[in-house]
Amino acid sequence: MKRFAALFLTLALLFSFVTNVQAESKPVTVWVENQQVQLGDLQPIVEKGTTLVPAKLLLEKLGFEVTWDQKNQVISGKKEGLVLLFQIDNLGAMVNEAEQGLLVAPKLVKGTVYIPLRTAGEAAGYEVSWNKEQRAVSIVAKEPSRGFLWKVENAGNTVYLLGSIHIANNAMYPLRPEIQKAYEASDYLAVEADISKMNEADVQKLVLDLSVYKDKTTLKDHISADAYKKLGEILKANGLAENVLDTYKPWSVSSTVDYLTTAKSGFDPGIGIDAHFLQQAITGKKPILELESIEYQLKMFDGFSDKLQEEMLSASLENFYKEDSGIEKLTEMWVTGDEKQLLELTNSTSSNEEFRKALLTDRNGPMVDKVTGYLNDSAKKTYFVVVGAAHMLGEDGIVPLLEKKGFTVTRQ
Repeated sequence: MKRFAALFLTLALLFSFVTNVQAESKPVTVWVENQQVQLGDLQPIVEKGTTLVPAKLLLEKLGFEVTWDQKNQVISGKKEGLVLLFQIDNLGAMVNEAEQGLLVAPKLVKGTVYIPLRTAGEAAGYEVSWNKEQRAVSIVAKEPSRGFLWKVENAGNTVYLLGSIHIANNAMYPLRPEIQKAYEASDYLAVEADISKMNEADVQKLVLDLSVYKDKTTLKDHISADAYKKLGEILKANGLAENVLDTYKPWSVSSTVDYLTTAKSGFDPGIGIDAHFLQQAITGKKPILELESIEYQLKMFDGFSDKLQEEMLSASLENFYKEDSGIEKLTEMWVTGDEKQLLELTNSTSSNEEFRKALLTDRNGPMVDKVTGYLNDSAKKTYFVVVGAAHMLGEDGIVPLLEKKGFTVTRQ
């Protein structure tokens, strides 16, 4: 459970096609939902095991609105809150502001833009498979993630509550249409903290100010020799100096190790559920509200006792070496919308009272007060509220607390 808690503040894999060299005389065909995409003379290009296809034909077939920026040599596709950007000769595609590396860069061939098919298909939420014998690419829509969505109404106001996971991989997308429609129907997006501000100078200054020791002690003075040795090994394995985090407090180091764990598992906070909707709000100029703030959350972690901080770091170090870090189970829970599993996960925090009080009890009440304010407002507006899924259920969960106040909360 310490693992799940640490992930709350932790701020894709590219698969290329394996081709049969002896069969390259046979043209590659592309199929979307069992219908062949008619490419005409614009045949796919296979390079370094990666299949590139005409961008406009593919993206429009997948339901995207396509635009071409001649000046910057960028082709973009927009669809239901998803934005894909490919730039000619650039080995990095953008998926909702998150960069995804490419083995082969997009090309401009006789006036036609070619992009890596698998990258575009998987980012759009499709399963992409390759039939070596037939030299055929099949693109099939995945079952959308169910997630955790509730609806509350009062006095002409509507609040949608989405229980989120702050990191994700492409397997969590697409979200089911009801979630996207709820967002689009809302006047405001409300999040725990607006993480789009993380790179602002004042926020970075605050992070540094809270994260490092100022009493002339170092990390070695606050954790066991065994933990320090394991940390050094992990940092070295990731191309970092073994002492690079010596001035940082255990809670901050724990977050760094968690980030390395999620990264090697193919997960990215840049495409987490809250980040997904924040990017849409920024692009669409939808007002963003905060239930808490980045400062509040940082100070919460910094306020943990020395004992709890060391326990968090030890758990993060142990988790790094596990074959199954548990992140995949969180993904499965989100995709299936398993409420029983979510409740079990939330209740498991009771084993550490300090942890539970700081992470859930002390935070859920003020969040409910904010939501209650939205529901009782005279403005008659709709709010799309995205908070960590662990806040939703359990004795002190947002949903039960709203129900205790007399509101009817309906799972969507």
